[in-house]
Order: sequence, then C-alpha cells, then structure tokens
Amino acid sequence: MNKISKRLELIASFIPDNSKVIDIGCDHGLLDIYLYQNKKNISIIASDINEQALNNAKKNISDNRLNEHIDLRLGNGLDVVEANEIDTIIMSGLGSYTIVGILKKNINKLNNVDNIVIQSNTKLYFLRKEITKLKYYILDEEMIYDKGIYYTIIKFKKGKKKYNRKELYFGPILLKNKGKVFEEYNKRELERLSLVLKMLPKNKIIDRIKTKYMISLYNKI
Repeated sequence: MNKISKRLELIASFIPDNSKVIDIGCDHGLLDIYLYQNKKNISIIASDINEQALNNAKKNISDNRLNEHIDLRLGNGLDVVEANEIDTIIMSGLGSYTIVGILKKNINKLNNVDNIVIQSNTKLYFLRKEITKLKYYILDEEMIYDKGIYYTIIKFKKGKKKYNRKELYFGPILLKNKGKVFEEYNKRELERLSLVLKMLPKNKIIDRIKTKYMISLYNKI
C-alpha cells in the first residue's frame, strides 16, 4: 500500500465508497491509487491538462498494476467526461478562480454530481460563496498542517443552505468545531494582519480600512 501525505489522506477520507470519481489535476496519481486501494466499488478517472503530469501518474499507476482500474485522460477540467460518468469531483492544489471556472464552464455536467471535494489555498471566501451558488452546501471541512503548510479541505454536497459572510470566510464547520489547527492558523493570521496594519502608511486609507475589518473578523471568532 502506498504511503501518501496527510493532505491527500484527508481528501481521500471525504470520498465515500461506491463513488464515480474524477480527480481533476491528478498530478502524480498517488491519491487515485490510494482511493482504489482503500475504497469499495469505486471507479476513478484521473485527469490533467499537463501531459508530463499525466505521464507521471501513468508511471505510478503502472508500477502499482492498476492500469485497468484507473482511467487516465488528458484535458481541461470536466471537458474530458460525460455527465453520466461521474458523481464525485475532486480538485486539489488548484486556485479558487480556476476551480470555480471549471465548474461554471461545465454546469450541465453537474446534474449527477452529489459530491465536490476541494483543496485550495487561495480565496476560500470566494470559493465557498460561488460553489454554494451552484446549489451545493458545505457538508464537511477540515484544516490540517502538513509539511509546514496549512491546508483546508472542503466537501460540498448537492443541496441548499444559506451562509453569512463570516461562515463563508472562515467556514461554517470549522467555526463550529474550532479545532486546534484552525485556532493556530487564525492566531497567526491575526498577528500577521496586526503587523500589516502597523506597517501601512497613514495615507493608504482604503488598505487600512480593509485590514482593520479583517482584524475585527478574526477577533470575533
């Protein structure tokens, strides 16, 4: 059995048995190998827009003798699948604008998609806001610290819920659970923002207002 990072292991834990998965931006394919080895009755499409990345995945999949079990496809986002082929989407390591763009470009392919599992390190407020607009709600989310980096993994489920600005920014489940890693990260962010405010010139009025607002949000957690 292949050993994978804590980040990938957490992503895998959000994927149920009996899923029809596409892993967009599969990179080295290690997540897909792990999913096949640890989930029951799962079908996996591993895709990447980068041919070299897909070749790396192909080698790893071949080394594990899983060529007949993991379907490799070269292409952009959901362009490589038909709507009835998948019910679960994984996108990890991509920017939020890219992720939302992929989903909106192929919105007709989301009809049968019950689960969307995302790991992005950018613009999580934007990500949560835009994906919930597509009639998904946040079923689960968790933050981990792996190899010197904080990662947030979010699982969206088909359905509708309303969220306020604070929930969209910090995550409704993260706010509810208030885990150790979440609290550590927010403490660091508050310290960073406070330092930024001290260093901002007085004439940067808009930047100072924005930074003060963010500090007030962190202080209310």
